[in-house]
Amino acid sequence: MNKIESLSDLFDMVGCDVTYYDLGRNITKITPQQATQFDRKQQVYPFPFRQHAWLACLLKAKDSNKKSVIDESVIWFLKLPLDEAGCLNLGTRDHFIKSIVDKILHKGEEAGLSEALEDNPYVFKPDQERMASLHAILGKDLKTDPSHYFHAVVEYLSSDQIEENDQWQTLGLQGIAELAARVNETQYEALIDKAIKRAVPQVVSALCHALEHQALPATLQTEIIAQLQTEQDPLIQASYLRALSRSSLDDALLLPLFGLLGSLSECNDGDIHTIAALAAKCPNWLSQNPQLLRIIMEKLAHREDGYIAFKQVTAELSQHPETKQPLWTLLRGNHISPKLAQAVSYLFTETPKSLH
Repeated sequence: MNKIESLSDLFDMVGCDVTYYDLGRNITKITPQQATQFDRKQQVYPFPFRQHAWLACLLKAKDSNKKSVIDESVIWFLKLPLDEAGCLNLGTRDHFIKSIVDKILHKGEEAGLSEALEDNPYVFKPDQERMASLHAILGKDLKTDPSHYFHAVVEYLSSDQIEENDQWQTLGLQGIAELAARVNETQYEALIDKAIKRAVPQVVSALCHALEHQALPATLQTEIIAQLQTEQDPLIQASYLRALSRSSLDDALLLPLFGLLGSLSECNDGDIHTIAALAAKCPNWLSQNPQLLRIIMEKLAHREDGYIAFKQVTAELSQHPETKQPLWTLLRGNHISPKLAQAVSYLFTETPKSLH
């Protein structure tokens, strides 16, 4: 057996081609060049989230006479830790590879790749929304026909009475995700635009969560920003931000964001939904605009919750390569409020708690 020194070597050993998708902050297809570079620690992992690489590995039998352990496609979901530099932790990667090789050698290749992951500590299970979006994106990439759920969503949104129609309760997340994956096709963009304006909040929220994995057309981006400025429900506001998370931070978006965040010295529970969406899904915006970052941290420091939310958001942003330096430049600066200075001091004197 040849020496196995990377994930690619492992998949080659079992006769599979692999396509990687990142499932961390958003679902993003990883290019072959990026895969080679992070797999062999030539570059940092391109999409870190909470100090891990969240990988969906699409495995297909090689187009050759070499024996493969699969007849059809298999997806592995791997959560691999990153080191302090943001590169794949080679020790844990090699431990994962050894555990797979040992299991395949012990059980035999006929046991299959799915069984090789049993009880593996590096496996994770995506939630329903993310799984639906991944299948929708894979279907689009592989040019397979959409599911019957998709046709039900299209039929529902094509109705003239979607505001009164309770048919939305029968819709599946898979169909909504497949519609979002086709946002750059004119006919489906029009349906999505109609949904954003007129559908019930439950459908709008699910659709926005699926759209966070897509680059939006300019006209739809403008419409969602307009809806953001008139929406009163904090949860739907956060959903709109998630849908916009891959958009550029220009004045058309920045000014409404400032209006949405409001006062530096007030932070109610509704504001937390906005801040959580920005920290989790839009860290690139915070790295580009120090004032936006400052407003968020000031608001969190002014909450009367024992700095729980402040600690959690600080931990999130300090783990992201784009926001780590701007965050600590802000927190160590001389122009922050006494409240924010006190919160920073508190970071180093108390044990962090969880925010639910």
